[in-house]
Order: sequence, then structure tokens, then C-alpha cells
Amino acid sequence: MRKHTNETNEARSGKMVDGGFYLNRKTWDLVTVNGKKGVLPTNDVYVKIPALAMLVAGPVLGATLVVFLPFVGIALFAAAGLRKVLGLQKAVKPAEAHETR
Repeated sequence: MRKHTNETNEARSGKMVDGGFYLNRKTWDLVTVNGKKGVLPTNDVYVKIPALAMLVAGPVLGATLVVFLPFVGIALFAAAGLRKVLGLQKAVKPAEAHETR
């Protein structure tokens, strides 16, 4: 049985932390600390992510990307076509060619 403590999974940069996955709460960057111990970059607050959670989240996020990416492409294509048909697209001047000698 796990003993309850008041410690959180948060870590600040500059401190030695255990190896693993850390999520930057400000920028949502995922940082890996290799080895037994390491130092986190920047001066932000990080949350330690359990390795088991990363093993589950990776395939789930990948499958979500594979399923929804085609729909995003179709929606962008349809929006661009609709803009062109309705005349909402801004007129773009063709680039002028300049010869250099």
C-alpha cells in the first residue's frame, strides 16, 4: 500500500530530478531526463509524467492524429475553394523579375 505524502509531482528547473518524462506547465513542452538523475532546462515548473501514462498516451495520441488529420485536410481544401469561388481571396500581385548583372 502506498503511503500518502504531501509531495507533489512538480519540479522546478535547476534542481536534480529523477530520470523520466516531465511536462512544462507553461509551454506544454515534453522534456525527457535521461539516466538516473538530470537537470531540467529553463526556469519553469515541470510536472513528472509516469512512464506507464506515456506508454498509453503515445499510441492514443498517434491514432487520434491518424483518424482526424484527413478531415482537417479536407476542411482546409474546402475552405480555400469556397474562398476562391466567393471571391473572398485577396488579390496577389505577381512578383516582378529583376535582372542583375
